[in-house]
Amino acid sequence: MTRDATKDQIPLFDLPATDRPAPSPQEKKATVAKRDDILPDQATAVKTAVKKSEAASKAIAKRLRSPVTQTKAAKAVSGLVPAGDVRLTANIRQDLHLKLKIAAAHRRTTIGEIIEELVTKYIR
Repeated sequence: MTRDATKDQIPLFDLPATDRPAPSPQEKKATVAKRDDILPDQATAVKTAVKKSEAASKAIAKRLRSPVTQTKAAKAVSGLVPAGDVRLTANIRQDLHLKLKIAAAHRRTTIGEIIEELVTKYIR
């Protein structure tokens, strides 16, 4: 967007003045000629790199669609509920929450796993 197009509007940011005129047709042709100066080996290398990146993207997308990866990703990312689980909200005293949090850290597990274990022991 140039300053002329925004002269009647209140700008959010100060736009630098563009005193440079639009490129002439000769300058445009020179730019295109520079692009055509690429050696065939370079063009082949670029095409090969693009094909490799596309193949890698497809492989990553395929792995992300697999159910095993989705379950692992759900457990790794906060806020997502793994398949077969439900979200539980409970109100407990602040001191008990702190003790539960410390116990989970010492056992290198989650609060949810400790709660599951306690519920399993309590309700048989």
